[in-house]
Amino acid sequence: MDITDCRDITSLQAILFMILFLQSTANLSTCYSYIGIALRSSLRMGLHRNLIGSFNPIDRETRRRVFWIIRKMDTYVSALLGFPQMLSNDDIDQELPIEVDDEYLTKNAVLPMPEGKTSLYAASNAHTRLKAILAKVIRYIYPIKGLEQSVQGSSSASYGISHAKIKEIERDLAEWLDKLPMALRPGEGPMEVVR
Repeated sequence: MDITDCRDITSLQAILFMILFLQSTANLSTCYSYIGIALRSSLRMGLHRNLIGSFNPIDRETRRRVFWIIRKMDTYVSALLGFPQMLSNDDIDQELPIEVDDEYLTKNAVLPMPEGKTSLYAASNAHTRLKAILAKVIRYIYPIKGLEQSVQGSSSASYGISHAKIKEIERDLAEWLDKLPMALRPGEGPMEVVR
């Protein structure tokens, strides 16, 4: 298999497993390169687009899940390495995965979750929203533009961060926590969700 010519979901999922392995071995430079391959492959397949088309519910959800996992990996590893995200939010119109567990997805329909049961995808989507706040922190607190000028100035150059941007990020975090279902709050919920 030519990893750079990945054109189907199964091959892309195999690349994602390789990325997870590279993350766990702290081989982040190679990991970043593989994330780039996965992201470009997902773009080529149109996973970043909310294309209803002739996809059945399982295929549609698989496309969403794979894309958003790649997006989270890009945010996380880019942040660790000090790189910008590879894809702008303006280029994405794919919805987050539906918050139902696999057993409620069929080829014909998405079945409702039982009352009082929280899907593991509710936790995954909450994590995705938290990663979006991380991306904002990187953009506002560690910008590429402007930082060089303040550092090149003099030996006593200072670097300023907008107080309004800090307050905005704090509001985003508070809103994220407020919208978090009770089953996902720290110390709450079943073990598989807490994990």
